[in-house]
Amino acid sequence: MRHSMALVPLVTALVRPLVPRSLRPRVAEKVYTAQLLAQGGPATFAAVVQAWRPHVAASALVGAAVLATGRRTRSLAAGLAAAGLAAGAPVVHRAARRPGATPGPGDVTVLTANVWHGQADSGALAAVVADERPDFVVLPEAGADFRDKLMPLLAGLGYRAWVASGGRHRDGHDVVLLVGEGAGDVRVQPGRGLRLPHLEVTGGILGARTLYAVHPTAPMSRSSTAWWHDELALIGSWCAGPVEPLVAGDFNATFDHPALRAALGRCRSAADGTGRGLVGTFPAGVPRWLGIQIDHVLVPAAAVTTRFDVLDLAGTDHRAVLARVRLPG
Repeated sequence: MRHSMALVPLVTALVRPLVPRSLRPRVAEKVYTAQLLAQGGPATFAAVVQAWRPHVAASALVGAAVLATGRRTRSLAAGLAAAGLAAGAPVVHRAARRPGATPGPGDVTVLTANVWHGQADSGALAAVVADERPDFVVLPEAGADFRDKLMPLLAGLGYRAWVASGGRHRDGHDVVLLVGEGAGDVRVQPGRGLRLPHLEVTGGILGARTLYAVHPTAPMSRSSTAWWHDELALIGSWCAGPVEPLVAGDFNATFDHPALRAALGRCRSAADGTGRGLVGTFPAGVPRWLGIQIDHVLVPAAAVTTRFDVLDLAGTDHRAVLARVRLPG
């Protein structure tokens, strides 16, 4: 591995002149990511592969169907089909739809959108906020600069804004929270325990509950994978508490990751029972069925989801998630 990694600078230097200038920053980012993954070890490899479990299961079943047409490959097809069914069985329920409840005036609406280092179209986001009027808007990868672009576009709508770091971090390494006037007299404070800044909200329509606006570390290297496990475990401690919270943001994890499933505790995904639990939120540049859902709103297990949507948002590599829930009394 060390010898192959040593060739990366040479290969990069040879290929770089062939890449259009406009694409070089993105290509360089992909090369850097590939280097981290290659050096990440088994835990990082497992985290990446687990995220794509539904796609692996579907591919195995398609492959089995193709192999089943040949007499000599039928036994291989049977084995591949068994593997596909085993991998896919735990996934199917996330696509299941149950009868939904009618939205009511006491519901809480949460919108979360990763704005990709502040590059999301602030006008498009402002239009979504104006149309949907969420009580809480969680914006991973937004900092003070993005807040300053967005807030004038929301003038007159009654939104207040907080930056998790207090403005010390640039876009891409921070989280912005917007709170609508319908949320009432909430208390917002910076949280501790995650590598990236996050915010904790209590009071108002949340009552004794806490809403956490988060962006856990992506498992892209040995060190970041260790952080990722620790941060999901911290979220698990919140969800195991006596008063179940709401947790919203880009988790960098799907429910195919055991670490995220273990973190649920007394919470669940707002997507449960909506038929949209497998709709991809990342990357936004591929069809929804081809992506993975890493942006989530976790709610108390007894909460009722009255609406759940995955929304396209210009300028970012994530889709937004809008969840409307009725919290238990």
